Amino acid sequence: MVRLADVILDRVVGVLDHPFTYRVPECLDDSLAAGHWVRVPLGRAEAQGVIWRVYEGEDSPQLKPIIGLVLPEPVLTQSLLDLAAWMSDTYLCYRAQAVRAMVPASVRQDRSARPKVLWYRTVGTRVGRPSLKQTVFEYIASHGPVDRRTVLDVFPNGDAALRALVAEEALEVMTRVPEAEFRAPEGHALTADQELVLTTIRAGQEKSWLLEGVTGSGKTEVYLALIQDALRDGKQALALLPEIALTPQTVSRFRERFGNHVAVWHSGLSAGERRLTWEAVRRHDVSVLVGARSAIFLPFDDLGLIVLDEEHEPSYKQDEHPRYHTREVALKRGQQEGARVLLGSATPSLETRYAADSGAIGHVRLPSRVLGLPLPAVEVVDMREELRLGNRDIFSGVLKRALEQTLAAQEQAILFLNRRGFATFVLCRSCGQAVECPECSVSMTFHQRENRLMCHYCERTAPVPTQCPECGSDKIRHFGAGTERVVDEVARLFPDARIVRADRDTLTRPQDYADLYHQFFRGEADVLVGTQMIAKGMDFPRVTLVGVVAADTALHLPDFRSAERTFQLLVQAGGRSGRSNRGGRVVVQTYNPDHYAVQWAAQHDYGKFYQDEIAYRRATGYPPFTDLWLLVFEGPELDEVRREAEAAALELRQSGLEAEVLGPAPAPLARVRGAYRFHLLVKQDPHRNCDIGARLRSLQADRPAINITRDPYFMM
Repeated sequence: MVRLADVILDRVVGVLDHPFTYRVPECLDDSLAAGHWVRVPLGRAEAQGVIWRVYEGEDSPQLKPIIGLVLPEPVLTQSLLDLAAWMSDTYLCYRAQAVRAMVPASVRQDRSARPKVLWYRTVGTRVGRPSLKQTVFEYIASHGPVDRRTVLDVFPNGDAALRALVAEEALEVMTRVPEAEFRAPEGHALTADQELVLTTIRAGQEKSWLLEGVTGSGKTEVYLALIQDALRDGKQALALLPEIALTPQTVSRFRERFGNHVAVWHSGLSAGERRLTWEAVRRHDVSVLVGARSAIFLPFDDLGLIVLDEEHEPSYKQDEHPRYHTREVALKRGQQEGARVLLGSATPSLETRYAADSGAIGHVRLPSRVLGLPLPAVEVVDMREELRLGNRDIFSGVLKRALEQTLAAQEQAILFLNRRGFATFVLCRSCGQAVECPECSVSMTFHQRENRLMCHYCERTAPVPTQCPECGSDKIRHFGAGTERVVDEVARLFPDARIVRADRDTLTRPQDYADLYHQFFRGEADVLVGTQMIAKGMDFPRVTLVGVVAADTALHLPDFRSAERTFQLLVQAGGRSGRSNRGGRVVVQTYNPDHYAVQWAAQHDYGKFYQDEIAYRRATGYPPFTDLWLLVFEGPELDEVRREAEAAALELRQSGLEAEVLGPAPAPLARVRGAYRFHLLVKQDPHRNCDIGARLRSLQADRPAINITRDPYFMM
């Protein structure tokens, strides 16, 4: 008998998606364990991979020895290895894809250049004129020692100030903060509702909870108190937020409470910073981590709490393999590691609320805003009536007057529109043909600043035609409205207003988002115009008006979640208003004022919306009452893609599966980047004993071009 090791190779190839067995050489016999990253022979070449398991077995001449370790310590815990296996089975991904999601490229490739973490500590006192440099100094004096990443998260343009303060010896630079200088968490006064929630969670037997709380009800304070519990027990805590919600304001609240115990994980980190943070988590040098979606895979070895804030957010669903949902992974990891999981939202997903109602997870509520502040009054404006009155502007009379009153009172307003650009499409009034992207089956959007048309799916741009490409007419007109046009209209109506815009065209880097936040928070702008990225994660006490310019953008999309998304966006966007004693109001413009998503959002009534929406899901057989699988077929030849989809549908129907097969049919976006697309939906009762995953995996093996997503969040 010899020691053997099964290795999952770091190769995303179907034929290699199984463990390869190697002999453990004597030189590694005492050091090798599951989770180690190793080099192994593969044919005449060499490959890398992770040790899946080590065991005693029979020797064989065909078995080759492991070449060596890439890193001295394991890169995955046993819990993460088990999680990777679960993900492979649940989401039909290769095990190598699950492993890659868990181990950053800088670790897998063992990039030896590791930048030092610089910490700053003030030396004495410094009195200077009000300036960014003085503000940075005072921040470090009150929070220090502070690491460089924290300073730049709070002051995105603070690099020059740091260099100047170091040069004048006002700051001392260290490569590691002394342990004795870590700050201890401090308790905060809680409201009666927050105390009740915490008492219930602490005393309850459930490990997983839904925290349902209206916007501004103080959910974050509950998170902080439970994190403090975890730290007191010597455990680690993970707080997950949608990427866009990782504002300096949010991160600062965690760091103000837990000081140097806190690390951050998001897409703005460099490869070196990711490597440093990953290693710090593995060494237990980090007690609290605030991060975006992929932080769920960090190698915590003693995890006591996982918080998923804004758990309803679609951005928690990964749309590339492994196509996991962070909520499901968090619940699974919490179960594996005995950690408490808290899912927080003002507008919980239907799946989470249904799980709470059925007793699968606990349920606690924060029904009121802190300090007794009322929820903002909401006025729904019927834009059909505006048209009948002759108003063809993008703003109703109600919204114009509200903006005028807000600006006159020197308060701030947010205008929300989930469309970028100036005009939604360019159309010929002679033949009715819109200018479409030649590679995608969508209209191109007019961007006035660049005077170009852009496809928001493949990013192709084109000049604006002066004549119709179809009929040659010169009657080319712009229709619809995007954020650019809203900015221009506000500037026309209120020439003295200071306006900023927030969408994917203006905010291309995490620093842009931080700059915008600070600018608006300091009152350096009066009106913020943006897409859904401003509907959450921001808290501006001067904002007294939120205007939803077009509430119908997502309402009639061919997606069973369209009503849920509309309700969530309206409630979350409206929740930016009235977060101080100034009060607040919300104006919602819509052509569908009687739709239940609009009606219940206007009344801040999630419970009534849930009743209507869950009845619709039950009647139509959509999640949470079924497991849903979306199969996407795509390719350059229309007829070939259709034949592949029809053959797969026939095979599934004849396989004896206890499941409903719908389609195939052309996808709502029937062509993207030159590829034709067909959809096939498979619905299965989750209570039936039917291994649909194995059947779909077999189908996927025969047709590698199929993209399969379990419980899809993007149906286009």
